[in-house]
Amino acid sequence: MRYRSCVAAALTALAILAPVPARAQDAQPAATTPDHNRFAQFLKDVAGDYAYIASWETVKWYAAGAASAGLMHLADESLRQATEDPDAAVTQAFEAGGTGATYGNLGIQLPIAIGWWAIGQAASDQRAVRAGRDLARAQINTLTWTYALKYAVDRTRPNGDPRSFPSGHASATFATAMVLQQHYGWKVGGPVFVLAGMTGASRITVNKHWASDVVFGAFVGMASGRTATRAERRHGVVVNPFVVPGGGGVMVIRSR
Repeated sequence: MRYRSCVAAALTALAILAPVPARAQDAQPAATTPDHNRFAQFLKDVAGDYAYIASWETVKWYAAGAASAGLMHLADESLRQATEDPDAAVTQAFEAGGTGATYGNLGIQLPIAIGWWAIGQAASDQRAVRAGRDLARAQINTLTWTYALKYAVDRTRPNGDPRSFPSGHASATFATAMVLQQHYGWKVGGPVFVLAGMTGASRITVNKHWASDVVFGAFVGMASGRTATRAERRHGVVVNPFVVPGGGGVMVIRSR
């Protein structure tokens, strides 16, 4: 399957490119950290992201998504009929193979994550490194849960194809938007959320998904984005005593 090939290639690239953000209490120069240790830490974090599915925060996001998708399901057929009109402005804006189909594809979202990470490392921009790392984790997480649900539910698409629920394009793009919003705020995250919304709308107008597929996919993506960035929301203070010839002191470091 091409998705597995994409993930395998991405993980190989990540093993080479990505340093682990140093913790305040055991900071080490990046150059002294072997590549295999960086990759091992990345895999450990990915595993932790999977375990976070059982957290109360993730449960709330999925519950909200299920409720919203359930309400949207009532309008699925009417929305499908409304967007069948070839003269509709929204339909014209998102023709098959256009912006939404391209941007929401895994073959675009994973390179965005890896590229963000690599550019951050090349520029010694630790904020970008963390954002790129979290983008990659969010894509792996959302891809896993999206396809687990697709095969479990096996809902028929409006065009007759299988595995409609939830929308993978919506989950991937909303995961990216959530990660960027968590790292850079709404100045960056806002426009990316708009682009994610446009991508989701495009899947409805080209008859690839029901509206409820897109709504639940968006919540899956946002939950994965929140999962990957949970460390960004943990602010604390680390207190480290130190001793120097003739005295000593205490170093207070704000960590995240």
